[in-house]
Amino acid sequence: MSMTEVQALKLGAFVSRSRHKQHITIRELAEAVGCNASWIGHLERGRYLDPSPDRLARIAEALDIEPSRIDRITKGSVAEALPGMRTYFRAKYDLTPGQIERVEAYVRRLQRKDAA
Repeated sequence: MSMTEVQALKLGAFVSRSRHKQHITIRELAEAVGCNASWIGHLERGRYLDPSPDRLARIAEALDIEPSRIDRITKGSVAEALPGMRTYFRAKYDLTPGQIERVEAYVRRLQRKDAA
């Protein structure tokens, strides 16, 4: 993933605003995300053009914001950097190929249903 400087600044400002709304300190957010506070500070100042999608997902979870909001700011950079569904479910849940195929089929049905 690689953002522009403008995207990085917008993302940083969004994270900062979201953190302040939740009355969470940088240290508290860093602890929830599993990184050091200086990393959060650099992110909020727009210094990272390639922040880890995993960390951004943990930030979204810790701040109770939709990951899609972060993805809109980064113009899809986060989603593009994430692994495919098959890779994710195999790694995260140790699913068999057959189980993964059923999950993928279910997701496709949901997408068709929502598109209709």
